[in-house]
Amino acid sequence: MERVRALDAESTVPLRRPHRRRLLAGIVAAVVTATALAVPLVAEPASAAGTPEFTDSFNDARDADPTYGLNDSISTRQSGPGKGVTYTRVHGNWSTPAATPPSYASQVNHPDFAGKLSFWAQHSAVRLDAPAMTDAADSYTLTAKVNPNANARGNDADWVSLMLAKTGGSTGYVTATTVDAGLTVSRNGKVMLYQRGTALWSSELLATRTATGFDVTITVSNASTASPSLAVAVNGATRTATLTGALVQPYVLLGAYLSNGSATTTAEVSTVDDLTVSRVAQFADNFDGANVYASDYGLNQNLGAREPGLAMPLTYSRVPGHWSNTATPPATHSQVNNPSFPNQLSFWVAPSAVKLDMPVSADSAGAFEIRATVKPDPGSFGSATDWVSIMLSSSSTGKGYVTDSQNQFSMTVARDGTVALYRGGVLVGPTFSAPIRPSGFAVSIRATDAGATPDLEVTVNGATRTTSLTAALKKPYLYLGAYISNGSATQLREVSAIDDLTISRVDPFPTLKYFGTYGTRNDDLAGNHVPDMKGISNLHWINVSPTLDASPLSYDTGEFAACPPKGCIVYVGSEFFTPQSHQQQPNLNRWNGFVQMLQPYKDKIAAYYLEDEAYLKGVTYQQLDWSAKAVQASINAGDIPDLPIMFTMTYIDIANSVAVPPDVDWYGMDAYNMTETELEWSANRLEQMASDQNDKIYLFPPNVPDTWNTWTTEAQILDRQYEYLRVANRHPRVIALLNFGLWVDTGAGGSSPRPQTYVPRVFALQERVGAAIMSRP
Repeated sequence: MERVRALDAESTVPLRRPHRRRLLAGIVAAVVTATALAVPLVAEPASAAGTPEFTDSFNDARDADPTYGLNDSISTRQSGPGKGVTYTRVHGNWSTPAATPPSYASQVNHPDFAGKLSFWAQHSAVRLDAPAMTDAADSYTLTAKVNPNANARGNDADWVSLMLAKTGGSTGYVTATTVDAGLTVSRNGKVMLYQRGTALWSSELLATRTATGFDVTITVSNASTASPSLAVAVNGATRTATLTGALVQPYVLLGAYLSNGSATTTAEVSTVDDLTVSRVAQFADNFDGANVYASDYGLNQNLGAREPGLAMPLTYSRVPGHWSNTATPPATHSQVNNPSFPNQLSFWVAPSAVKLDMPVSADSAGAFEIRATVKPDPGSFGSATDWVSIMLSSSSTGKGYVTDSQNQFSMTVARDGTVALYRGGVLVGPTFSAPIRPSGFAVSIRATDAGATPDLEVTVNGATRTTSLTAALKKPYLYLGAYISNGSATQLREVSAIDDLTISRVDPFPTLKYFGTYGTRNDDLAGNHVPDMKGISNLHWINVSPTLDASPLSYDTGEFAACPPKGCIVYVGSEFFTPQSHQQQPNLNRWNGFVQMLQPYKDKIAAYYLEDEAYLKGVTYQQLDWSAKAVQASINAGDIPDLPIMFTMTYIDIANSVAVPPDVDWYGMDAYNMTETELEWSANRLEQMASDQNDKIYLFPPNVPDTWNTWTTEAQILDRQYEYLRVANRHPRVIALLNFGLWVDTGAGGSSPRPQTYVPRVFALQERVGAAIMSRP
């Protein structure tokens, strides 16, 4: 990881957005209320009529190419227990198929429309990546402030739309057949409601525009019934409608029709502000569209479409699902989208189970909810007491059977409607009966106070029981299984199924605490990129020391101003070794002066980074240990905060198991052209070298294709990013990923520094990963 130099003028890419324009008529207000899901719950911390669990102010985001702020600063601009939800651009046009609009078509926190989601250049839309969830009254609420044609450069009939869609794959145009309820609000105050392309009102609702636009409210009640009621209020004007078909757990989409949009001239812009949703589900798997003919029988097929919007799709693993057999069942025993049970997870042949590979997570209020529709033996081939099970376990290596003692909670729902609850594998209280319905059993498990002594409310087709647990249930693993008494590997006999799995919150990276960049600020030529990255990263490697042997001894202390609290790794290698020739400093005078320099900035420090790749540069173990001891001595004296000491090795170093000073807390290794197998080996070797279980590991994913890492396409870099995330999830001691490559001049032939615009898809992925990690309760 060599020094970073500035991008030259030719490589600098200007923002591809329309010229800035002034807001002539102010900003709009819009409130949307809606209701949608059918399972009664425990007392809600928020409901359709109360404080929303999700709010997006659209403040703070960095609106710049290539992603224009859409998913930047999610952790600070969003609030409530449901915070941490990203957005996805959809084409928002009536013609199909149509391409996803350019990223500048929807921007967040543009300087001329600060603190707002704004639509530019063309018709387009965005989807909130977490669907709405209903409350105990079978309703949900959305609110937003909308300003169609905000700068009065278009037609007064141009509109902003707020849409509800059962599928995450909706095109996002208000009259599309995939939009189950869509409202348009025009600048002239005319409001119209549509369902799947049909207008629901015979005439427009007329609202009076204020200087800031419109406050819109949409409320859907009795959402799980065949005829939900939808009520609309726009700046006090109200009207209702009856929908056809249940509108359960819809995705929220926001769009705009621009008659005078332009990507190159000052033109029409519409805005949305202060979006709220009463409740959201951050994980939803409808099991649709999987290829059951794949080798895994569809279990982990089509995850991107089944689980839209996640930073990394959540996979499933097969587990025994048996009281005594510990063997992993054959793939045929659990299938997704089998033609006989389309768009469902189905269990065949014999008792078995699957595990969701990442844990359920409690929100900031200590609550979570799991919902699913279960169908035990719908063909009545087995016993009426055969069941489907839902289990929550403290272990990621459980058997997936209801009486497993590692299950903090488990339940079974039998074909005859009998429901049994278990705690620690032991039956709790008497069983109870749930109504039998042709559609199966709608199950809800609602936990409160999950971080202490959880209370659970279990509802099955409206029948409810409560129970308490004796241990925290903050991040349990979810297991799904079935008891099959009359299955067959050769004939269509007993099969049980699960559909529409919904979880209020999951943690896709449960042990990865930090996600950041190396070289975020290296020297004056390279520039300080902490402001670029602090909305999507929570760890930034910076160097404020001189980078030349002959440089005057002065420190760029002004760079600390950009660092978030405890957000910057401080490079200390040059305080012990000359920056170019890597010769040992004659004494600790320079280090002692550095410690004094740090005093006003101690709250910005996250860790201390020793000489980079020291052994490759000829540094001896004794010299390296001398530097680590000096840092630790300053910590012990209270002169600098007690924070980790980091040391990065090369692949050859760890292959040779080089000696590491005992004062090192975090062990790192950088090599950029590894296969996932080699990366897995490296993580294992670092764990062996870091013999103290309190020591942690960090790795360096490449984030640009270049000659120095042998990767030639952005697609290859995306693959590497996912590989590092998978390896981090398999190794709980991997505490941080420091992405490497942006802005870097390695000196390799044919190489050059690359800006974020060079890897727009990689940068977009990193925004999603950062949002997941930084929004964690």
